[in-house]
Amino acid sequence: MESEALMTLLSGTSRQVHRLCRAGLSFLTVLRLGSLALGAKTLWRDEMADLQCNSTSQGCILSCFDKAFPISPFNLFLLQAASLLTHGVACACIFHSPRCQGKSGWWRGPLHGKSHGLRLHWVSLLAKALLEGIFLMAFHGLYSRYPSGLRCPLSVTCPKAVLCAIQYANWKDTFNLFVAGMTWVSVALCLVALYPAIAETLRPPSSPLKNQLARPFLVSHP
Repeated sequence: MESEALMTLLSGTSRQVHRLCRAGLSFLTVLRLGSLALGAKTLWRDEMADLQCNSTSQGCILSCFDKAFPISPFNLFLLQAASLLTHGVACACIFHSPRCQGKSGWWRGPLHGKSHGLRLHWVSLLAKALLEGIFLMAFHGLYSRYPSGLRCPLSVTCPKAVLCAIQYANWKDTFNLFVAGMTWVSVALCLVALYPAIAETLRPPSSPLKNQLARPFLVSHP
């Protein structure tokens, strides 16, 4: 039960998803968290320190950096990881926690119904795919490629134009593409698991009268 709850937490899916798909989503979550932990200690330890500028004014450099990076790719990936872990905790609570399933009367009925369980299953998959997709759109909209340098024109805070070279820009760009690539794979796995879940939900229920009419043909005669 604990391993199943951990799998739900990491994958953000219920046990109705194929085991290989859940294992792939869990592995991607662990790999992304490990990559972020490694990146925080190496490439992204201090982004301001990686700037080599022709100005010594810290206020001017900070203003230039803020204009170029309203939110840094690393902070965007951290926000993505926090959102996905929150989604995973919610799924683990809904699908496994006795507190959520057994003590709440208004929730007990839907979970014990097959149709409601299927809807809850594909809704959780759809929510995970949407979360991944939103962060992908934000990342590719802000950073098609991590810049190797910054150029800020004259402004009130900067009396002269500021030119900055960014150290390890190629490595940072590789890191960003690696994390974004894992997100694309995660979206693909969610869509693969989502199709049969929606098809099963939309499938019309079998008629009891039809089952009764078919029952005599299923009984073997001596």
